[in-house]
Amino acid sequence: MRDRQIGEIVISRRVVQIGHEVYPLSNISRVRSLQLVWRGKYATWYPLRPLAITLFVIVSFAAAAQLAPPALPPDVRPDVESAARLLMPLVTGVGGVVAAGFLGLLIHRVFFRRTRYALVLETAGTQYTALSGTDGTEIHRIKHVIVDAIENPPTHPRSVQVYGDVVMGDKAGRDQFKMSGSGSR
Repeated sequence: MRDRQIGEIVISRRVVQIGHEVYPLSNISRVRSLQLVWRGKYATWYPLRPLAITLFVIVSFAAAAQLAPPALPPDVRPDVESAARLLMPLVTGVGGVVAAGFLGLLIHRVFFRRTRYALVLETAGTQYTALSGTDGTEIHRIKHVIVDAIENPPTHPRSVQVYGDVVMGDKAGRDQFKMSGSGSR
């Protein structure tokens, strides 16, 4: 499903319309803007463990190839030395590519991944991620507009323009952001 940019939010006396979703103002009990935290395999520092394991395997194999042949009996030493000489470039090359991939992923997550924010509406105890995006100030602005409409409903419908990188729902690209944690029942 393609991300749907939100051009405007329509607020009337009784409802808030965000895209094709309509939320009754009287049923909205809480409006929150949250910074999304990446967890599991999408966590920022997740690639450190596989990177360390890959480097450990490369170093262990290199150390075994250097230290093991002198301790072996003379009749098998030439075979083990030749096998170690043949396998060392392969292990180093494959391990180096894997380590470079994990290092590239780590660098991308630390320096280039943008922080994502979500606008969460709670109606009758159920939380809905109405909007998500990378523009935190726009998400906060929309939150304040909705809270103002709850406290002081407008007399006639008004349209609120939405700018920046803000899309409908809890999906961004192919990733879906589920609500979890102590603050989301």
